[in-house]
Amino acid sequence: MFANRSSVLLFFFLLLLASRSNSLQLTQLKTLVSLSRSLLTRVSAARSVRGDVAGASRAAALAEGLRLSPTFGVGGGGLWSVGWDFARSYAWRLGARQTAEITLAAAELAGLLSEAARSGPDRDWVVRNYARVIALSDKLLRSLLRAFWKAGPLREMVLLLQEEVVEGALLKDCLEVGAHDLEGLFQIARDLLLSMNSSNGEL
Repeated sequence: MFANRSSVLLFFFLLLLASRSNSLQLTQLKTLVSLSRSLLTRVSAARSVRGDVAGASRAAALAEGLRLSPTFGVGGGGLWSVGWDFARSYAWRLGARQTAEITLAAAELAGLLSEAARSGPDRDWVVRNYARVIALSDKLLRSLLRAFWKAGPLREMVLLLQEEVVEGALLKDCLEVGAHDLEGLFQIARDLLLSMNSSNGEL
């Protein structure tokens, strides 16, 4: 019963997002979540292989948090609670400036990750450019934290990602196990943000 209720809540959340822009596609949201879960699961497996048990557990927990079940964060409610938090607190309140700032940061990072994907399995590229990846990631995460300022599941998710990126080398692991998928993830996120930004500009 709970799973059905969660599915209904997420469904209405996705409809709410879709109503903001004609170009916003629910299939993109589904792909974004699926790709994120896949990457995090592979990162968890890679960390396990090299003996990083704590890191593998953190990545697995992040992947689990993208399910509908109530598992994300301390006292969190999974993906549906993050979606509900957005719908309740931010869906109609994010201004054009905020979404434009986030979109620009995501686009800059997506461009760098495209370069990473083109380089193929080149560990030297990661060594040379990882500081830039971290800097752009930090810029994006700070933009998200400014936008999602209220305490709740959504802000908690961003804070957990920030901690994992800065201290857990999450993006480095993602680049090593799936640079093309990481690029695709940020490209989809950028497109969705562009749709939202366009919608905000019309309000």
